[in-house]
Amino acid sequence: MSKLLLLIASVMLGLSFVFCTESRHETHSIFYIQSDDIYETLKNDKSFRTAIAFYIVKQIPFLRKRATTGEYEIRNGESVISVIQKMLTGDKIRRKITIPEGYTVKRIVEKLNENHILFGELNENIQEGTLFPDTYFYSFGDTKKSIIQKMRKQMEVIKTKFLSQNKTSMSLDEIIILASIIEKESGNSSEYSLISSVFHNRLARKMRLQSDPTVIYAITDGYGEMDRKLNRSDLQFVSPYNTYRNAGLPPLPICCPGEKAIKAAMSPDTTEYFYFVANKEHTAHTFSKEYKEHLLAIKNLRK
Repeated sequence: MSKLLLLIASVMLGLSFVFCTESRHETHSIFYIQSDDIYETLKNDKSFRTAIAFYIVKQIPFLRKRATTGEYEIRNGESVISVIQKMLTGDKIRRKITIPEGYTVKRIVEKLNENHILFGELNENIQEGTLFPDTYFYSFGDTKKSIIQKMRKQMEVIKTKFLSQNKTSMSLDEIIILASIIEKESGNSSEYSLISSVFHNRLARKMRLQSDPTVIYAITDGYGEMDRKLNRSDLQFVSPYNTYRNAGLPPLPICCPGEKAIKAAMSPDTTEYFYFVANKEHTAHTFSKEYKEHLLAIKNLRK
C-alpha cells in the first residue's frame, strides 16, 4: 500500500508541475462532491488547470472512497495536490444562516426552504417556540432538518441554563410563551424587563394582557407579520391567541424568543406599571401606572 501511495504522490507531483503553472481564473471557484458525482465545472470550464484533480480522484478507487461530500473552494494558482488533499480531508466551505429573534416557526421554515445549499424540504409540524433563534453553521450536504434539530437542541440548552434563574411561579413552558410576547412587543431589548413587569402585574390582577402581537399571530394564522396596522375590529378576532378576548396567556408561544426575552420573562423589573404605548418612532415605550395616564400618553403620541 505504501508503494501505491508513493506512486500516486509522484504522479500528482508531476501533474502539478505540468498543469498548475498559472490559473486564468480571476480569484477562485467552487466545486461539489455529492454521493458518486463530482461536479466537474472546473474541468468543463478548462480555466483551472487543477481540473486534473477530478480525473485522478475519480479514476483511483482508494482516493474516491475517501473523498467526502461537500462544497470546496479552489484558490487562484492552487496546486493539484492541494485540491486533492481538500477532497480527502473534507476541508469544506462552512456557511452560516442567522435566524432572528422573534421569527415564527412558519417564517423559519420559509427561510430554510429558500436555502439552496441545504438539502431536503421541511414539511413537518413544528411546535411554535421550540426553536432557538441564533446563527448556525453548516456545510454542503447538510439538511434543512439538521438545522431544525440544532435549533431544538439549543432551545433546551437555554431553558436548562435559566432554570435556576426563574424568579416567578411560572413553569418554563409558560415563561417561553410570555417571552415570545415580550419579544414581539419591542425591538428594544433594554425595555424587555419593564414590559415583562407590565404583563406580570396584569396577570397578578387577572387583567387581560391585551397584546397586539397576539392578535396579529391569530389573524395571520401563525405567520406573525402583516402589511397593515391593526384596527378595532381586529381586536375581536376569535382565537385562543387573542389576549384582548381571552384572559391569561395564549395556549402556545407566538414566536421563537431569544435569550434576552426569556431572561426578562422570568426576571421582571419590580414596577407598578400596567400600561405601555410605543413612541412615534417605535424605538421605545411610555409606561403608565393608571389608565388615565395611559390615555394621556396616547393623546400626546397622536399630537
